[in-house]
Amino acid sequence: MGPTLAIIILLSVEAVGAAPDYQCWNFKSTDEIRYQYLSTVNNLRKQIAEGVADNKQGKCPQGKNIHKLGWDCLLEMEAQKVVDQCKIDAKAPNVLSMLIEKVHLTTCNPTSLFKTTVKKAWWDVVTQEGIGSGAIFNNEKLRSFATLAHGKATRIGCAQKNCNGDLYMACMVYEK
Repeated sequence: MGPTLAIIILLSVEAVGAAPDYQCWNFKSTDEIRYQYLSTVNNLRKQIAEGVADNKQGKCPQGKNIHKLGWDCLLEMEAQKVVDQCKIDAKAPNVLSMLIEKVHLTTCNPTSLFKTTVKKAWWDVVTQEGIGSGAIFNNEKLRSFATLAHGKATRIGCAQKNCNGDLYMACMVYEK
């Protein structure tokens, strides 16, 4: 194997593990962070589609027509406007569903907090509260889970900001 072929193989292997190029213009985030949010949410939604998502009473009802979410740079910008306020009660535009969380930072690299927050703060609530077989979300405590699991949702955009040692994270979901 010649040196040129070895370099091509090495570059190909590196590209497989790299985050996609989302081409968003929000310089307060990175493609790696976008990939963390998107892949985490889509993996959780996939569990609903396959009927293997955990629930307080066993497994959640299997979802039908669960779309794989795409990243939306405009939704990311809306999420950035929210987290830039450094307020947990910041409001989103009426046509969007929003999740927001404040987490105390304990590290200089908060990347692991994105996946953990999506899973533990927003998704795992269903394992404490539970949903019935009809998948009707009439419990306010399940709002975060319902937002992420919404079958008709097609796009998501998330952002984050360090506000004096507290990391504010918000995701906007478009459900149409």
